[in-house]
Amino acid sequence: MLKVYICPKCGRYRFVTSQNYTCYKCNCDMTLTDVDYENYIELDQEKRTELTHKYTVN
Repeated sequence: MLKVYICPKCGRYRFVTSQNYTCYKCNCDMTLTDVDYENYIELDQEKRTELTHKYTVN
């Protein structure tokens, strides 16, 4: 199952099958979200933005 990781600095996301990924842009550890890929792709843009804000540090 694909997992959704979000970078806490820049908000970029990755869809991966394993754990502990690093952001290509910021070179920091990405955070595993509580939403899997199948549910993520069903979200509209507003909900995706809310999810990104939930996992980023401002």
